[in-house]
Amino acid sequence: MLDVMSHFGFADGASRHTRNLASAAWVLHYPSGQLLVSRGVCIGPASNTIAEYTAVVHLLSEAISLGVDSLVVFLDSQLVVSQLNNTYRVRDPFLLRLFLRVRLLQRSFQFLTFIHIPRADNWFADSLANQALDWHINHSIQ
Repeated sequence: MLDVMSHFGFADGASRHTRNLASAAWVLHYPSGQLLVSRGVCIGPASNTIAEYTAVVHLLSEAISLGVDSLVVFLDSQLVVSQLNNTYRVRDPFLLRLFLRVRLLQRSFQFLTFIHIPRADNWFADSLANQALDWHINHSIQ
């Protein structure tokens, strides 16, 4: 059951293997639905799953810094949601470090849940992740 007084956030990662770049983006809303913060960053070479986890880490860290203690997180990565909800195990050592970082951050929340949504419903975070990649590509020295 969702807490109606929870803030809610969206996280997404993007990767472009042709450029060997990835980005992470996150969006945080007040319980009323009003936008609190939205950000996207280029994280360099990484897989899409690493980018997704990095987005979650950034979202949780920013929420904590803003005093949020109740959060519903929406992601379009079914794998990451399944791992964070303990349905699937994390086997990759690098992903395990990010997974454990999420678990550490999770301790700061009274309520935290992860929900899978279709990519179309995660359009804002997806757009921010792609904008971060585009900006980096357009502003990097060729």
